[in-house]
Amino acid sequence: MMRTSFIKTSVLGLTVAASALYAEAVYSPHKYQQNDWFGEFGSNNTAMYVNPAGISMTDQLEVSAAFFSSISGEASQEYVSLAFPMDYKHTIGFSFFENGASIDGGKSYDEFAFLLGYAYNLMHCVAVGLDISVLYINQFDEVKHVTFGADVGVSWNPLSSSKYGDLFVGVALQNALQPAISTAEKDAPTVVLFTESEAYKIPANLNFSLFYRGLNRALEAKAELSIIDVMHDDEEGGEGMNLEESFTLTYYLSPHLGVRLRFTKEGYPVVGATVNVKDVSFFRYLQLDLEMSHDDLYAKKNRGFIWAVKLTTRFGDTREEKIGEERYRRLKIEPENDYRAAMRLYLNRQFLEAAYAFGKVQTKYPAFHLVDQAAFYKAKSFENLRMHKAARAVYEDAIKRYPRTEQNAKYHFQLMNIDYKEGKYTDAMAKYQNIVQVFGKSDVKADADYIAGQIKFEQGLYQESVDLLAAILPGNANYFYARYTMGIAYSRMGKWEEAENCFRDITEQPVSNQSERDLQDAAKVKLGHIYFSGEKPDVAAAAQMYGQVEPGSPVYDEAMLGIAWSFLKVNKPDEALKPANWIISNLPESFLVSEAYLVQGYCYFIKKDYDKAVKSLEQAEKRTEQPVVSVAARDSARQAYEAMQNDFDSVQVKALDLARQLPTPRVESKREALKPDFDKANKAIEDYAEFTQRSIQSDRFESNRKRILDDAGFTLATVKTKMAGGAGGSGAAQELEELDDLE
Repeated sequence: MMRTSFIKTSVLGLTVAASALYAEAVYSPHKYQQNDWFGEFGSNNTAMYVNPAGISMTDQLEVSAAFFSSISGEASQEYVSLAFPMDYKHTIGFSFFENGASIDGGKSYDEFAFLLGYAYNLMHCVAVGLDISVLYINQFDEVKHVTFGADVGVSWNPLSSSKYGDLFVGVALQNALQPAISTAEKDAPTVVLFTESEAYKIPANLNFSLFYRGLNRALEAKAELSIIDVMHDDEEGGEGMNLEESFTLTYYLSPHLGVRLRFTKEGYPVVGATVNVKDVSFFRYLQLDLEMSHDDLYAKKNRGFIWAVKLTTRFGDTREEKIGEERYRRLKIEPENDYRAAMRLYLNRQFLEAAYAFGKVQTKYPAFHLVDQAAFYKAKSFENLRMHKAARAVYEDAIKRYPRTEQNAKYHFQLMNIDYKEGKYTDAMAKYQNIVQVFGKSDVKADADYIAGQIKFEQGLYQESVDLLAAILPGNANYFYARYTMGIAYSRMGKWEEAENCFRDITEQPVSNQSERDLQDAAKVKLGHIYFSGEKPDVAAAAQMYGQVEPGSPVYDEAMLGIAWSFLKVNKPDEALKPANWIISNLPESFLVSEAYLVQGYCYFIKKDYDKAVKSLEQAEKRTEQPVVSVAARDSARQAYEAMQNDFDSVQVKALDLARQLPTPRVESKREALKPDFDKANKAIEDYAEFTQRSIQSDRFESNRKRILDDAGFTLATVKTKMAGGAGGSGAAQELEELDDLE
């Protein structure tokens, strides 16, 4: 892969030819000589100086510098070279060469060459290369100009074996675009192109090379053949098409020390040595080459003893390490980072953004080891937005796409859960039976038991509900909820001891989140009710349970009402008034306000403050007579929800489609455009869900409506009788002894 370049013009030859003319550059082809010291020097990946495709062999960032000189120092050449592998296919290189000599009178001849090259791996064993060269020439300070050239080459690696070694074959056309040297005697142009009439062209050469490395990398052999001046111009004289060859043999006495013998194209033998070390300080590799010869050994060139030294360093990651790191980043780091970013959005309850982010992971990294979990959380994000249609589609797609994943059981369970949330109990129980049969030994079984138990509870099948929920043990995320439902179920079956045990189990377990803390407070209130209204009431124990509920709890109003009843039970109306008044003042929208007025009326009645008692009892009647959520309000809300359901379904379909696409600018703009429609639909869904919960609470209040109306009406009549001077106070006292369950 030897190249004959414009730099190789013999300094001595040019000096002799021009010594009589000084300002005139006379070119004689028969006097054109090569200096291939750099071209034949060491390894064959010096940037572009050899075959431009040869730099594809560079495995690391490589920097080399070399110096060639005669013993007298009158003729010398230097260069600095850099080769940089960008990835598996691309390599770039840059070289700077300097060549010059001085003559009598202080005038000098200089050449400065700048080469920028590029090599591309067509496949693992074939590479092509191109370099562009810029040559600045100073002809004895009289003529100075810039010229351009280009080389092309091909490198082939037909053999690469740990047993048989490596073989490289190279073909290069040097000066495919030939630099031109001006011959103008006056007014020479500053920039000389190959079309210049008064100029001669640096010869174009066709170079062939064979490089072999074997014997466990102990032997390196190189053979080179050059056809000089393949595009010969007869006007310049000479014949062209000259053949030149060289041979090099390097044997490594050890991995770090080798000896070299070469026969150059200029026709003289060279001896040399090479020394290298690895992994030293900053450098991954450091090599020093030294070669020596004498011009007069074969042909008289009057330079005498000549020598060359070259330093090569390599540092940074190898090509394989960079590619491996890139692949690791692409296959491991990048998807891990994107997955974590999506999870942060999910945990921050930014569910729509999380769905898009998990969709990116699923689409961009199909081989990522957490892609099945990304699909799960993508669907959960839609589910948390009550976008059940989109969530169902993601779960069903994941079941088909990842049939062997451990997440498969979760996909089936979440489909069952969606049916439960939508009130499709028959479909949900059918899916439950499939989970029991197929995933009976998985962790999902307990979650499916919980949902099935809740369905049985909603259907009024309390014993079946208890049987399913009893299998959920401490440590399971649904344990608190399962025990609470069991407690309510036992209460409705009149099994108070079992109910008490279930609620006590909840209060004795450590909590891990706010939801469990709220449920624990609710269990304390239920225990208070059991102690308060049992066959042998324990008012003190009930009050203690009510008192353990902290302000801010969702059941704090119920706990306060329980405390009020407890004080009333022991005939302490002044103490009972405080929590009752607090509920009325601070929670006017609570479903328990009407009962708080009832307690307030009892207290004033006992204190014989009949005017206040009447006002409180009348308020109790007024707030109890009409349902908190009327039938008309329910119909109106349902009609509004059904009217926008089609729009919400359309938003779900669009959001699901966008979650399947990578976040390109076009997709991002579509997501932004969808956001207003989503926000509008989502607000309507959230408002309806909140209204539905309030409706459920209103329905639960119905069980207390008749009791409160009867108690308030009877006590109001008693008070009015008292105010009129009649009897009847014993009726109110009797009412205080017959407190019902406050569930």
